[in-house]
Amino acid sequence: MKPCITRRELLRYLGVGSAGLALAACQPKIVEVEKQVTTVVEVEKVVEQTVVVEKEVEVIKEPTAVPAPTGPTTLTFWFTAENHKPEYESRIPEFNEKFNIDLKWELLSRDAQTKKFPATLMAGSGFPDVIEMNAGDIIKFLKGDDNIIPFTALNEVLATSPYYEQVLESRWDRFTKGGNRYACPHDVHPIVMLYNSAEWAKIGIDPSTLVTWDEYLEACAKVPSTMPDGRPRYAVMDALTGGNLLARMLEKGIWWTDQQEEPTLTTSEFKEAVENWMKFKPYFLLRDDSIQIAAMKEGQVMTMMTPDWQFGIHVQGTLEDAEFLANSPMRIARIPDFVPDGPHTGSWGGTGCLVPKVAPNQQLSIEVMLYMYFENGNGQMAKRFKDTGIIPPVKTSWGDPGFHEEMPYLGGQKGAEVFIAAAEDLPGYSENWKTGLISESWNEQFPLLWDGQISIDEAIEAADASARDKIAKNE
Repeated sequence: MKPCITRRELLRYLGVGSAGLALAACQPKIVEVEKQVTTVVEVEKVVEQTVVVEKEVEVIKEPTAVPAPTGPTTLTFWFTAENHKPEYESRIPEFNEKFNIDLKWELLSRDAQTKKFPATLMAGSGFPDVIEMNAGDIIKFLKGDDNIIPFTALNEVLATSPYYEQVLESRWDRFTKGGNRYACPHDVHPIVMLYNSAEWAKIGIDPSTLVTWDEYLEACAKVPSTMPDGRPRYAVMDALTGGNLLARMLEKGIWWTDQQEEPTLTTSEFKEAVENWMKFKPYFLLRDDSIQIAAMKEGQVMTMMTPDWQFGIHVQGTLEDAEFLANSPMRIARIPDFVPDGPHTGSWGGTGCLVPKVAPNQQLSIEVMLYMYFENGNGQMAKRFKDTGIIPPVKTSWGDPGFHEEMPYLGGQKGAEVFIAAAEDLPGYSENWKTGLISESWNEQFPLLWDGQISIDEAIEAADASARDKIAKNE
């Protein structure tokens, strides 16, 4: 009898956000010899009784023609990234006409989606045909063998798809388990430096010339600690473990796990990344989404290490500010690195799109998903950047004119070109269901380190122990 997942095992998976599901009940096949013999006799009797009416039965069972269904096929699409909404909303008519579908979309919070999707699988109804998820949530589902993973492997379709070779290989790798590609990558999310050039110019510094983290640290030390009106001023804003630390990790050639899926917290590279980021504490303001756009415009915050999605939020947040855009001081540049010839890039965040195995229209759902994410026949990828600031992973689209336009928010700078250069240099990295447990364990300790309550070694030791304990409990 083939093994199947029990409800207890399912709940165990969901404890770490991994909804490994057996999509059909496993029922034993019981065979009894006596019943087999009886069945054979009964069948023989039935045959003897029906031979004389064989032609009559054939006439009665003459097939009746059933009219083919008409009208569009309804497909349901779930997503959580609100900044993706403008693109999807504007393209719904395009999708419907192209595939003769009626695409119904639902925007959910990330928390609601990660709870609702496993519940629909348990119930056997209410699930989406196509689902876009945060990358950190996707990898939690990629636990166990293919028969446990609730999403359709895309390898067979991608083998003949024109889109596969057009996409950055490293973005496919992120959603691969056991050689199977399960999700389409929506983005690259390279990190660049966003800065207020006018305020930096007042102290004689051009951030685009800062090549190393040491040079950037020296520049931060020259930033006045107060604004002319007495408000505090900060050289850098970020989440504690957001863009700055993640960029340093990738520049050091590591991620949360290595190729053997072991935690990297105790490596010398991780410690060096943390030590360097800690040096910027005196010049740091914790990221606050409610003020970050205004703080950057006014120069109260001088720089942010920003991925493309966050940059897009700043662009969209100033669209109606004609006075500011007429002479915007905002600029972007490649981020510093530990060494001059390093990759000068990182990545923060990401989403991917998947088709559940239980979706009734598998082939159609996959075709719609691939087209939605990668089709560029009418400049759809440049429109994605314009609507969201997000660089798509479709490298064949980067030569389109839409990626080489001057941007009012950047004072006429061609911003997409800087992001594309950072995307081209982005190191590859692998992720798995352990990744979230390791980063979560580190995020529990780092605030204590930042506040001076524990040392770097203590933070690393505690985070590593916690991560390994969580992994062991969820193996």
